[in-house]
Amino acid sequence: MTAPLTILCAGAYGIRNAGDDLPLIALMEGMRAALPGRELRFRALSRHPDDEDARLLGAELVPNLEYESGEAARGRWFRGLNPDDDPAPFARVQAEIADCDLLVLGAGNALLDQTIGLLRGPVPLMALYGWLARLHRRPVMLYGMSVGPLRTAWGRDLSRQLIADAAVVTVRDSDSFALCRELMSQPREMHLLPDATLATPPPDPARAFDLLRAEGLTLPAQRPLIALGLRDLTRPLGAEAQGRQDAAVRGLMDRWKRRAAFLLVPQSTYREDDDRLLSERLAAEAPDGCECLVVRGRHHPLGLIALYGLAGVTVASRLHAAVFSAIGGTPPVGLDYLPKMRGFLDHLPGCHERLALDELSAESLDAAVAGLLDAGEARRRRLSARVADLRSQAARYATLAVTGGLQLPADEEAVARP
Repeated sequence: MTAPLTILCAGAYGIRNAGDDLPLIALMEGMRAALPGRELRFRALSRHPDDEDARLLGAELVPNLEYESGEAARGRWFRGLNPDDDPAPFARVQAEIADCDLLVLGAGNALLDQTIGLLRGPVPLMALYGWLARLHRRPVMLYGMSVGPLRTAWGRDLSRQLIADAAVVTVRDSDSFALCRELMSQPREMHLLPDATLATPPPDPARAFDLLRAEGLTLPAQRPLIALGLRDLTRPLGAEAQGRQDAAVRGLMDRWKRRAAFLLVPQSTYREDDDRLLSERLAAEAPDGCECLVVRGRHHPLGLIALYGLAGVTVASRLHAAVFSAIGGTPPVGLDYLPKMRGFLDHLPGCHERLALDELSAESLDAAVAGLLDAGEARRRRLSARVADLRSQAARYATLAVTGGLQLPADEEAVARP
């Protein structure tokens, strides 16, 4: 009898962000399709493992080496590595890596050194996991990464070694691909693929109506729906940037209050980065007569995709609000302030509008929204065709995990099948 295969994933799991959760779900489904008849056991290192996350993800969650909060991590190395620490957390993670058949690092923003110390920050954490895999002779896949910025010598050195040692390297944007090539003194095979979530086929629209019923929300009759997938920009960019986004959205609401309703969708419901706080504030500040449907619960990523599919257009400052909207068939207006948003929108020529943050105003946002709504079904058909092509490309993640990571033959036709 063939032994089960264990795939251990280490990414931004356990922080209640639908855009971080869906890549794991997509990879699990793709690898199972690629290896029909083989038992695959998925485990994930998580900052806050709990039963709700385990049920949503469909994987067994185990504690990683991060602390519960930024406050608890201040001045400390990773858990289990400080002189006064209980060594059990580190020993448990080492055992998980030693026992797996493939270690998958990612997807997302795992290699950037905005926060970094000797053994602090995302780059040292990924490098430590990679070193443990090398110690125990376990293959590593870098999965749908965004790489950079890397402004420190330590961040660049650790990233270079991690990339060199990995069995499979995949990145999701051209800037990351260029930086990886720049880091390497010797050329190696790397794969530039679309965002990993794009391997997901559009869900049954019934999921959206189930979600709306659970939320007690009713769609407006005979009026288009404008979805808002927004994050608070204060922490990454400062109060001025958030004020510019607020003013533009309030202006959009004022211009469309008699012609459309607004659907406010939270991508993240994590305690330190909860989009619902911004949604509630924007709804409270909306002009008189503006109908706002605020989603207040945490929902499965496929439910959110289906929800975006009900809208005529989505305004997104969250990357995965734009991605989920595209999967759902709704053209996005992307607020272009990070390379990862720019990289994704570059995959959708003629299927979106983009606005640089320094050009964002009520007038520019109104024009972008009106342009997409006026384009109607023709733009949606073009978007659906483009996303179908990207889906076939994103299916390569699962194939590469099997053929390059596990060194097994894959049923590539099954992976690519919707």
